[in-house]
Amino acid sequence: MIDRSPRTATTPYHRAMRAMMLPAFIALTTLALGGCTSAARVPLSLKAIAPHTSAQPLEGTRGSLVALVFISHECPIANAMMPDISSVATEAKARGVAFFAVHPASWPTDDALTDHARDYGLQGTVVVLADQGQELTRLIGATVTPEAALLRLDGNGGFERLYLGRVNDLYAAIGRRRANPTSNDLLDAIRAASEGRAIALPQPKAIGCFIELSPSS
Repeated sequence: MIDRSPRTATTPYHRAMRAMMLPAFIALTTLALGGCTSAARVPLSLKAIAPHTSAQPLEGTRGSLVALVFISHECPIANAMMPDISSVATEAKARGVAFFAVHPASWPTDDALTDHARDYGLQGTVVVLADQGQELTRLIGATVTPEAALLRLDGNGGFERLYLGRVNDLYAAIGRRRANPTSNDLLDAIRAASEGRAIALPQPKAIGCFIELSPSS
């Protein structure tokens, strides 16, 4: 059974409240279209959080699948879904799908993210990345945490985005949490893609804390 008991926050409370309560910092939908492709890219400036060392999720063989979940250690919705994310990662790995959790912010310290990975059971299950320059976040089109993407790599640094949306429907809306999810959309997408089937719902709305993008250079 998934443990959904609350955990003690390890970071400043006001950031979480700002992300949750102010309309300007909440996104209820994902705006990017599914099925997009990206050409080959130079290595992204990503940092792997200990104890992991691989920090290039777009480097892989042609046709391989990569799942990304954008998370925030201060977002209550993202933290509530950590047990589900870890569970999906376990099955994804068994199916040969690489799985990464991505923090899309520049200010958290490595220690804070390492503590978060430990406290929420991600260590040893999920490769945790810090996207401090938000290169990967912009490339994928993620707008909230938690938000998931499933990619098929072209073997040359590019990819086809097969899925972009919620992890599951644990939250029907901001402040409306179900006891348990009724739709496990990311897992369904991983199963379909790994079995060569079409993804039935490639872009379900993600509900969570808005990702504050830094001004692009």
